[in-house]
This record gives sequence, structure tokens and C-alpha cells, in this order.
Amino acid sequence: MADELFEREEDVRAWMRELADIPVDGMPLADARHLWWKAELLRRWDAQRQAVAPIERAEPVQVGIGLAGTVVLLAWLWLYTAIPSNTLIFATVLSLTMLIAVAALTLRQS
Repeated sequence: MADELFEREEDVRAWMRELADIPVDGMPLADARHLWWKAELLRRWDAQRQAVAPIERAEPVQVGIGLAGTVVLLAWLWLYTAIPSNTLIFATVLSLTMLIAVAALTLRQS
């Protein structure tokens, strides 16, 4: 175990020597205006993200309320219809399919 660690240490030393031999280019420092513009852009993006965050958190709640309202209206339609017709049955099946699709998409995005 100690021999393995010693071998690894030698590999690290050899790699560090190779790294030290690589010439360092004297790249100029970044322009201060460029850094300021980049910081300003990041600040604006962060402010925009914080402004939109409550809306994004409320979207699933709004969709849930809409889905619940749709189910209540559909149930109300069935309760107060004397004789269900083929059109009502088709509309109910279509509505429930769309409700399931919207619920699945909303849950996937959350």
C-alpha cells in the first residue's frame, strides 16, 4: 500500500515538473469595461430570473385550479342533463383526455 502511494507521488511530481516547464504566455488582463459589462449582464439576468420566479411557481397552481374547475363544470353538466347523448359522451371523453394531457405536461415541467 505504501509502495503504491509512493509510485503515485512520483507520478504527480513528474507531472508537476512537466507543467512547470510549459511556458506561460503573458496574456494581458481583461479590459475593465468588458468585465463591468459582463457583471452588469449577469446582474440583469439574475434580477430577471428573480422577477419571473413567483410567476413560474404559481403556474402549476393556476393549471390545477383550471383543471378542478373543468372537472366541476363537467360533473355539473352530467348532473343536469336529462338524457346523455352521444355528443355529450364524446365531449366528456375528449375533455377528460385533454385534462389528463394538460395535467401530465404540467407535472413534467414542474
